[in-house]
Amino acid sequence: MKLSSTWLVCAAALGLTTLLSTVMVTAAPGADAPGEVSRDAVLRAMADEVAREKALQLNNLDKPYEITYASDDPDEITMSASLGGLLFSRRDHTRRVVIRVRVGDAKFDNSDSVYTRAPGNAVLPLDDNYHVIRDQLWLNTDRVYKTALVDIERKRTALREISDPDKTPDFAAANPIQIVQPLPTLRMDQKHWEQIIESLSGQFAAHPEIVFSNVRLRAISSTFRLVDTDGTIERVPEELAEVAITARALAPDGTQVWDDRFFTTLHPSELPGEQDLKKAVDETATETAALAKAPIAEEYSGPVLFEREAAAQLMAEVLADASRVERRPLVPPEYANRLRILDSVWSTRQGTKVAPEWLTIFDNPAQKRAEGVVLAGQYDVDEEGVAAKSVTLVQNGTLKDFLSTRQPTHDGQVSNGHARLPGEFGAELAAFGNVFVQATGGISDAQLKAKLLENVKSSNLKYGILIRRLDFPATAGADELRNMLSQLQKEGVTRTVTAPLLAYRVYPDGHEELVRGLRFKEFSAKDLRDLEAASDHPYVFNYINNGSAFNYANSGAGATTSSVICPSLLFYTVDLDRAREETGKPPEVPAPSLVAASE
Repeated sequence: MKLSSTWLVCAAALGLTTLLSTVMVTAAPGADAPGEVSRDAVLRAMADEVAREKALQLNNLDKPYEITYASDDPDEITMSASLGGLLFSRRDHTRRVVIRVRVGDAKFDNSDSVYTRAPGNAVLPLDDNYHVIRDQLWLNTDRVYKTALVDIERKRTALREISDPDKTPDFAAANPIQIVQPLPTLRMDQKHWEQIIESLSGQFAAHPEIVFSNVRLRAISSTFRLVDTDGTIERVPEELAEVAITARALAPDGTQVWDDRFFTTLHPSELPGEQDLKKAVDETATETAALAKAPIAEEYSGPVLFEREAAAQLMAEVLADASRVERRPLVPPEYANRLRILDSVWSTRQGTKVAPEWLTIFDNPAQKRAEGVVLAGQYDVDEEGVAAKSVTLVQNGTLKDFLSTRQPTHDGQVSNGHARLPGEFGAELAAFGNVFVQATGGISDAQLKAKLLENVKSSNLKYGILIRRLDFPATAGADELRNMLSQLQKEGVTRTVTAPLLAYRVYPDGHEELVRGLRFKEFSAKDLRDLEAASDHPYVFNYINNGSAFNYANSGAGATTSSVICPSLLFYTVDLDRAREETGKPPEVPAPSLVAASE
């Protein structure tokens, strides 16, 4: 699933005659599949126009060898409330198309270069007006084709300046997929949910120490369509529902503290019930108030236990980078130093040990549920028209494979169906669907905590650290992010993960003390080698994956849904630092009457 205004699909399109004669589609039981395709004005217009545009050629310059039309039409309801007041509630419906034209050939085309520009975008009519759709496709394809001609010529010029260029092909072949699924419908009682969101946000009025609070709901129903010259016809529903709860408070020294909860599902009917959401709001308010009173953490190096949610959040972060290998674009020598791309931490480790032998990690996009929870990361086919495949990343501690797209990172590579996010330089970005982190010989959470305390005592430490929630997806404000990044740069840190939200000192007698202001130093998938143990009970973490730094909430040009199923994890040693942020000052003016009246 991709929920975005920017769709970067690396494939192509074919004519309607071929489509209707060759398609063997997956459709609703009893549906007339070819008839369903022909009745879909968007699919039909894309197929007709791409058949005509395949003849594109300007002044004997390069002809297109791939043309792709990919569209989405998100029907979205969003609402937000604070302190019992509805800030906004709206429903938006748009239809967009992204146009990709590849010139040259699969070995060398206009992609994978610093000169490669983003694909073309256009708005399509919602009323299925076939002729207007054709007109928009024609005009924008012409523009994108001319841009592609310029890009490939600039790439050829740059290539002449490189003595030993990478000869990996630019595009990989893929077996065509024919899948036409029923059109989705956004079914949600908007007025009813407005009342729920208002009521939930009003609970924060009973907590005057909370200086900012918000409850937000978002529900999206969209249809993704793709037609390509490989013979792919794709129409699949894409759906999402999420409730986000956020709260902020000020510590006595003026430092902001915050807490958040995200409930991410595929359908509004799968969201928690009102009573469960009320409980989550109260817990968020209580935790935020406690953070404001908590002591500032000290620098720490020692055993750290990531419990349930925090463990799954941690793996979501470190595997986002480690599970894929990104290809470096072609760049002229004089600009090479300006391009800063970090290689995946596991890019050269395939076939070697990257974790303890008891740990196995795999992605299975086909799985629908785990631990009784619907998995948000499930999908059938990716954004390049490639069937989603199960991929074993780590088996018994050894790195086996990576997630891949149709952009090869080595000669002979083929896609395993994980192109799910917008990438750079003409490529899609690989992202996992449902990642399972499995540990043999897992122990109970109580035993895991006891093992943490054993390590504390044997290391003569005053305490250990237990983390129950990370700021992931990140909701830190701009100032907090700037301060954190500045601190990391000064210390020479190249990779890290989001800050802990709920971190506790655990003393040898077992009692816990909440602390604030902890930050990770250098941390990545490399640190999985320091794992000591895991619990025997996995936690299911569904979230919106947008590929931005720290997966910053509501950021990024595109988004998809992912799930991580992971047990609690105990590390021998993790290095943590104290946040060194500029503190503000508490408000000079007393709280307004709405808050004061609830005291």
